[in-house]
Amino acid sequence: MIGWLSGIVRNIDPAGLALIDASGVGYEVHAPMQTLCQLNVGEPAELFIHTHVREDQITLFAFSDPKERTLFRQLTGVSGIGARMGLNILSGMSHQDLLNAVEATDTAAISRIPGIGKKTAQRLILELKGKLVDEASAIPAASSLASDVRSALLNLGYKPTQTDRALEAIDTEQDFESAFKAALKAMG
Repeated sequence: MIGWLSGIVRNIDPAGLALIDASGVGYEVHAPMQTLCQLNVGEPAELFIHTHVREDQITLFAFSDPKERTLFRQLTGVSGIGARMGLNILSGMSHQDLLNAVEATDTAAISRIPGIGKKTAQRLILELKGKLVDEASAIPAASSLASDVRSALLNLGYKPTQTDRALEAIDTEQDFESAFKAALKAMG
């Protein structure tokens, strides 16, 4: 799984896409508007990636920091919220505003995001209230191994809360394969 990408920004599409040239390979990444606004064509970029794998496609979602990526993963863990809607939510509100709205049970603020109705906002608050702040800071930014293992487990269909508990069982000095096996063993 791709967890981080560094390269030169070749193109930015206002529809939420950026093309990143990483050593001669162009990666098309979907990103929230806050992340796209930080990118400039022709300049280097470092992005945290969530690799979304489906039967018919592999899609890369890019974020400016690991907390934003973790929040995206939490959002997509809510029933009825897919990757596109999660990206739409992060484009509609800053991650701090979203955290505040969820903790304050502010359904109206979340419902103002295009494509998010009152029922979806209520479900999001119900499933995430009290969990966002703790989980968003649970994985240190420096731990790319933990991030890669978490991404792999999420792509296999495990829930974010399950994966975070399993990550406590891994040794960050291990290679990816050993850490991934240890996480799977902790889950089962």
